[in-house]
Order: sequence, then structure tokens, then C-alpha cells
Amino acid sequence: MSLRTTVVYVLRRIAEASLALIIGLAASSFLMAIYGYDPGKALYWLFYGGFGTSTVFLDSLAYATPLMLTGAAFAVCASAGIFNIGTEGQAYMGAVGAVVFGGLLPKLVPTLGFATMPLALLGSAILGMMWALGPALLKVLRGVHEVISSIMFNWIAFYTVMYLVRGPITNPARPEMSLPVEPQARFPVLFRGSILTGAIYVAVIASVTTYLVLKLTKLGFEMRIVGANPDAARYGGVSIPRTIIATYLLSGSLAGLGGGLIVTGRPPVWSIYGTLGNIANTGFDGIGVSLIAMNNPAAVVVSSILIGGLWNGSRFMEPYAGVCSELSRAVIGLIVMALSIPEALRFVRRAFKRWGT
Repeated sequence: MSLRTTVVYVLRRIAEASLALIIGLAASSFLMAIYGYDPGKALYWLFYGGFGTSTVFLDSLAYATPLMLTGAAFAVCASAGIFNIGTEGQAYMGAVGAVVFGGLLPKLVPTLGFATMPLALLGSAILGMMWALGPALLKVLRGVHEVISSIMFNWIAFYTVMYLVRGPITNPARPEMSLPVEPQARFPVLFRGSILTGAIYVAVIASVTTYLVLKLTKLGFEMRIVGANPDAARYGGVSIPRTIIATYLLSGSLAGLGGGLIVTGRPPVWSIYGTLGNIANTGFDGIGVSLIAMNNPAAVVVSSILIGGLWNGSRFMEPYAGVCSELSRAVIGLIVMALSIPEALRFVRRAFKRWGT
């Protein structure tokens, strides 16, 4: 690709994203105006609360940290032509893995010491990976579409984790949440007065590493060729079932790790709420993050900061602009949808072209 072609491509994508953002802001402003709120004031506090000062920006980075991983998880599957919306359930299971290996296991084996944090992260990745194996096998062995199976697995994960948090792994001192992870499994806060911890380093490294895996390894090449043209992949000797399973396992491990980082890397709770409120939507938001980044795991780092900033800034809309929390979530949803639609449409067009339907 020539330099001129590259510049034109980049400028076109920037213009596309800018137009989508304008449409999202216009739609959200119209919605707030219908309910009698001042759109200008509300949007000011939304963006000021997410990016206006160094303190709130650091907190926005903390909100972005797990989204980097769930976004990268979706991007991995998208590279192979798979629409994995099961990242939500995989993040739930990853959070459980962090509690079990970082909170429960150290009580049973007090000598773990500094091995507690690696075990918590490994447990998160493994549980997320195993939860992704279900939809993978259903797709490979029975031809079940991943959207259908992932939705079912998300709900199974939701109620399973809710049962665990309110039962076997509940905190006796605070029954509204799970056991906390031990101090050895908690990432240190990087800046006093913020909730940003060292977990962001894990998220950035994992996202960039995933990008390198997709671009530089044989497995990544097989994923991309299966996503681009299954017939060519089959003709070239690529095992499509094996590639699909490997894609799901990598994606599930990333999403699980994202859920685990919420528990191990976001003070002051260090546990799972009984309502799953601190984990919920992490996987779904990752889908939007990935689509905004055009399903590029490295670019996901940037797009997750945008979405993390919006979620952080939404906390300022109610006290300072009077916008209720439900409407603030709807506003963010409209903005994310508008930014995601261009890549989502391209993904759907590629899917129809790939499978010849």
C-alpha cells in the first residue's frame, strides 16, 4: 500500500469516526431535550468528568483497563469472522476465577505469598477460556451459530456467578459481596487520590501482544484467512475447526482476564458485588470498544480510553446536570452505537460475502 493510499485511508476513517460522533452527540442531545434537560450542560459534564482534569482522567484509565481486554477478546474472534458476544459471560467467570484463586485459595494455603497474584490472573484467564469452549464446540460440532449459544452462555454465567457470590464464595462479614482477594493479589494504586492501579500495564501488554499474535504468528495468519475466505483456508490446508477453537480459547482467556482485573485492580472493593454491578456490561462494552477500533487489538487501547472516560464522566451528569443515571446510560449507549455502526456494517458485509449468502 502506497503512502498516499495509506493517508487517504486514515483520513477517510477519521472523517467517518468524526461524522459518527457528531451523529451520536446529536441523537443524545435530542433525547435529553425531549426529557427537559439541558444537552449542552449535560454533555459538558460528561466529557469534563471523563477527561477534564488529570485526576478524573486517571480514573477514566481505570475504567478503561478491563475494556482493553474484552475489546481485544472480541477483536480476536472478529479476525476469524466470529461474532463473539459471549465476552460478557466470560468476564463474569474470570472475576470468579480471581476470587477463587486470589481470595479463597490463599485462605486454604496461607503459604502462597507472592504467587497469589499470578494465580489469580491465571485462574481468571483459565475460567474465561473454559467458558468460551462451550460455544466453540457447539459451533464446530453441531453448527450452532455463536450469537445464539453465546447469549445462552451469558445468562448461564450471570446466574451461576450470582449464586456463587451469594452462597459458596460470599463474604461472611459483608454478605452483599463475595470474598475479597487477598492483599497479595491486589495491584498497587499508581497515583494517590485515583483508582488507577498497575492492572493497566497488564491490559496494555496483553492487547499489544494479541495484536502481534494476529499479525506475526502462524495461528494469527490462520485466524485471518479463515475470517477472510474459509474456502481458501480449507484449500490451503488450514483446519477450520481447530482454528475456531483456538480463536475462542484465546478470546475467552482475554475476556476472563478482563473480569479478573476488575477484582484485582480496582479499589476499594476488591471483590464481586452480589448484583454483579461492578462486572456487568464489561463484555458488552468491549464489543463497542472493538468495533470503534475497527477490530484492531492495539487500537482497542485508545478506544477503550474513550469509552472508559464516558462511563467515568457519566457519574457527573446526575449531580451537576440533573440527568438521571438511566438516561445518562442511554446517552452513552447512543454515542457508542453511533461510533460502532460503521465497522459493524463492514463486519456484516464481509460475513455475507464470506459465506456467500
